Amino acid sequence: MRIAMALMVLMLVLGSVSAVGHARKGRWGKAAEVFLPVLGVSLVLFGGVERHVRPLFWLGALLVVTGLGIEGLSLWRTRAAEQRQQADG
Repeated sequence: MRIAMALMVLMLVLGSVSAVGHARKGRWGKAAEVFLPVLGVSLVLFGGVERHVRPLFWLGALLVVTGLGIEGLSLWRTRAAEQRQQADG
């Protein structure tokens, strides 16, 4: 159990460091893409699975879905812009 907690804390710390790095460069969307799923998974695992607190489980799931949605939207917009450039160029 201690190994699982240590890995979850390590994942949260590394995700936070990455998100802060993106935010410092002014890329707030990328920071949200990185941080929301990491925070959500931590809430799901710690609050929902280990502690059996249903609201934390659903809040974590919502954060994961929101973060992945932001990432999907960003990917969709990037690909659309690349396709327009290729069509123009």
